[in-house]
Amino acid sequence: MNYISKQFNIHYLPEYNLLVKAGFQKDVLAVVDKKSVAPIVIEYPSEEPILDATRIMSLPFRFVRVVIPHQTFTFIPKEFFLSDNISDYLQFLGTSDLENTFSYSLDNLNLVAVYQFDGLLLNRWKRLFPDAVILPEFAVVLDRAQERVSIRGSVLGIHFVAENTVDFYLFKNGVFQLYNSFEIHTLDDISYYVLNILTQFNLGDSINKVLLSGEIPNESYYKRISTYTADIEILDLKTKVVLADREVESNLTPYNVLFDSILCE
Repeated sequence: MNYISKQFNIHYLPEYNLLVKAGFQKDVLAVVDKKSVAPIVIEYPSEEPILDATRIMSLPFRFVRVVIPHQTFTFIPKEFFLSDNISDYLQFLGTSDLENTFSYSLDNLNLVAVYQFDGLLLNRWKRLFPDAVILPEFAVVLDRAQERVSIRGSVLGIHFVAENTVDFYLFKNGVFQLYNSFEIHTLDDISYYVLNILTQFNLGDSINKVLLSGEIPNESYYKRISTYTADIEILDLKTKVVLADREVESNLTPYNVLFDSILCE
């Protein structure tokens, strides 16, 4: 998508948010005003930004948020987490890279996520926007998913992060059980991980509800996932963003992480 509205006014730059969903193959950036109107949405190859994207990123936006997929992470019960001793958790990440280790409080789950980004990807965006709020992608996903989780039954979340990466997360009777990332290349890969989760957590033959988000490759993925549940929900946009030119038709739901990042602290 390469959408730039004539309604974008550089004189109102302090009123805009610049939102970025960064990746290894593709980046998506959007400009959104305080009324959740987007005059700009641009996708481009990560290593070859198109001229429009370069021009937008060169502007002195006051508010910038960048969502980056995690490289490795672990969850710590909040009552046991000590922020001053974050180096103690590196053993769970399998690394000694303290400089690239961060924490994010998941208050509703009573957990703290300790995580790392890919160093090159993180540094690229820190150089571009030193004062940006940088969020791990799983934080936005879980923030949006929790309001759809019932206190009874199983809820499996499947979030398509990038072309070959999918995050799976699970709630059982309202309790958080799992969050992990896997490489997905075929429909059978989806089936393998879903069946593995069903077995590991004694869920029987099906899931009570599946939450889908991200850019689902095609309809065949939806059909395959529907064989494991009678209830599929698409995580739509909580921010209710619309394009500045209302006559331009576009489905913005696949960008829910990009736009809903503005709701995360």
